[in-house]
Amino acid sequence: MFVYFKRFSLTVSSTWFYVLIYYLKKLVNSENGILYNIIHYLINNPYRCLILSLGTIIMLLAPFIIFHMDANETFGKAKLIELKDNSFIPSYLGYFFISINAGNYKTMLAYYLVILIFMYFAGVEYFNPIFLLFNYHIYKVESDNGVQCILIINCKDKNIIRESSSLYKLKLYRINNLTYIGKKEN
Repeated sequence: MFVYFKRFSLTVSSTWFYVLIYYLKKLVNSENGILYNIIHYLINNPYRCLILSLGTIIMLLAPFIIFHMDANETFGKAKLIELKDNSFIPSYLGYFFISINAGNYKTMLAYYLVILIFMYFAGVEYFNPIFLLFNYHIYKVESDNGVQCILIINCKDKNIIRESSSLYKLKLYRINNLTYIGKKEN
């Protein structure tokens, strides 16, 4: 049960920017001013505000909790290490443009639910733009026996990992079957 909750919270965390961008657009594109819009929205839409607040809290806390979990995995030798940070940017640009063009909250909600369901079942809930803010980078790694994994790693020395020997000092936490997050020890 905890695995499904963890996976769902990571999926919400990685897709919630879509909802925030939609509402930020609504707040900015009004003649009344941002503060007036926030107060008006809080008074007239308490349930939507509650859902918006809960989603934002999940978006911010899920990566933070994962960053501070104890490592329970190690990684052996790898024959291929490739930086993949930039390969996820087109997805998030797509979310951005869809959320900007959503005409009302029902349309936005329908799009968001479709995105959320696809992300959940595709198993790509591991990528979150907040990871980049905390100096985590995403690497595609192929082990000696041909299994490809995703490593999300924070290097204290801020060097990009390029050699298999640099994987030996990793403390990793498993997100899903082929995705790990961790830190590189000096």
